[in-house]
Amino acid sequence: MELQIADNQTEVIITSAVLSSDRLGPVGEIDIAKIITDITFFEHILKPYVTADIQFLDQVNILQDMDFQGGEKLSITMVHSENRNAGYEIKKDFLIDYIKKIIKTDERSEVIMAHCTEYMVYESSAQNISRSYTGAPTDIISKITREYLNIETFRSSDDNINDMKVVIPNLHPIEACMWLKNRANSSIGLPYYFYSSLALDNLILKDLGTMLTQTPINLDRPYIYAPSIQMTPEAIQRFYAIQTFSYEKSDNLLELIRNGVVGAEYQFLDTLTATTKKVEFKIDDDAFIPLAKENKLGGSNTRYVYAPDYQVKGKRLSEYNSKVVSQLSSSGAYSQEGISYKSYNDEVKPADHKRKIVARALKQFLTKSLISITVKGREFLTGDAHYTVGQTIRIVFLDNDPKAEEQRPIIDTKKSGDYIICEAKHVIKYERYDTVLICGKLASFGEEVQI
Repeated sequence: MELQIADNQTEVIITSAVLSSDRLGPVGEIDIAKIITDITFFEHILKPYVTADIQFLDQVNILQDMDFQGGEKLSITMVHSENRNAGYEIKKDFLIDYIKKIIKTDERSEVIMAHCTEYMVYESSAQNISRSYTGAPTDIISKITREYLNIETFRSSDDNINDMKVVIPNLHPIEACMWLKNRANSSIGLPYYFYSSLALDNLILKDLGTMLTQTPINLDRPYIYAPSIQMTPEAIQRFYAIQTFSYEKSDNLLELIRNGVVGAEYQFLDTLTATTKKVEFKIDDDAFIPLAKENKLGGSNTRYVYAPDYQVKGKRLSEYNSKVVSQLSSSGAYSQEGISYKSYNDEVKPADHKRKIVARALKQFLTKSLISITVKGREFLTGDAHYTVGQTIRIVFLDNDPKAEEQRPIIDTKKSGDYIICEAKHVIKYERYDTVLICGKLASFGEEVQI
């Protein structure tokens, strides 16, 4: 018998969707909210902007009257029906960068399918930064987004980052921020993520350490996928239902070995001093063991996505330098009045190089066991606390063992865990709103976790 979890579907109301063009001024404005048939928003933890696919029915020659050339602005305002009287709205400005498809339905109607990118990308692409900055990379990113994009960056970190001096070599503001983000590693090599959210006006800069230790937003009511298990009405109210789930990619250890993020030797040739620094990397010793010591991977019984006892010919897998990576670096490439500024790949100490390697490795291990779940979208359009990407959610899978029907449900500790949302797709069709979440984790539940 399939588990039935009561959870009423609610609607999303698009209050306005103003299509405009600076070329035409106020004359070129039209509200297409009432003719939108489908709209899908995409968020990604590796992208500091939201994209969207929008579909609308054109019966009045909108594209012709606007003299559509690409670059038109689309300002969308929407609200969840439950928040209609609470004053909470989501507003987002997009640029229609291209028309994906036009389908003629009859002699007077056609369906327009357009791809949109958050408008700040357009503003960023028109500007260029060529100057030096001094300070923590997180501070510099905030300065850039405020000065060039008029957007505040929300920063969340559990680690202090040393100041740096850097020269930005003719990059667009978003490019510069992404470049700096890759240099903003914590003291133990935890990477930073820089991304945007549909539900928030500001950009988000958050480190992996914070994500690993933050409380799941649904701790009191986990998402559950539990077919063929009967539960009491009281138990049903304790969970959100997962409509569908699938593995995006799963446990490809061979790929990680080949990418040099399990055991590897990195050689950095300093072009200024003509010296080579060698750095050996072991994923367990340099990444997972320090994370465990910092209590960032759960309890003592937690199972990590990499087991240190992997062996080849009686030797730990990470002890092999299965890949040798050679890279060019520079030191003191830029100097002014006796002060040296860092260039693009300028690290002085082997420990600095290792932190960058650790950050790269953890990014890949976070996506080692990706799952995709489809859930009701209402939880992610109801306030600031419920934005998706970068948040942690608790997901519970029940054991497939048939004996579970005769006793208390048993947790599948392999699949279950606290997952970080890496991607989100908000699918809004008519009155239906679903969210597809692609999630990753570095550890699974231990024995101490109960439902």
